[in-house]
Amino acid sequence: MGMPGYEVDPEQIRGAGRGIQSSAQQLKADWEAFQGELAGFGEPWGTDDIGSLIGGCYLAIYEVAVECYNDNVQSLDEHAEKVQAVGTNYVKAEEHNVVEVNRVRDVLG
Repeated sequence: MGMPGYEVDPEQIRGAGRGIQSSAQQLKADWEAFQGELAGFGEPWGTDDIGSLIGGCYLAIYEVAVECYNDNVQSLDEHAEKVQAVGTNYVKAEEHNVVEVNRVRDVLG
């Protein structure tokens, strides 16, 4: 029994990378719109003692959420670039292999 083969479509790989990148850009746009919406609410908890405590907690949680979300969107974008590079590198490797096989064929006659 021979080993099963597989086909690699570098353009589909690059397309998947572009899709990931597009999703990251959409998430970023949605996140920025959501932040604008939140800012529109102002500080509904008020300025009394309890309101100040709620506001402090909210701000701390919000800052952590912003950092996490921004890191995740940046990671998605980086992964998208890497996926696209995989497709490009596959094409380069195939081209190199063709050159090397032809060189061996020429040497062996």
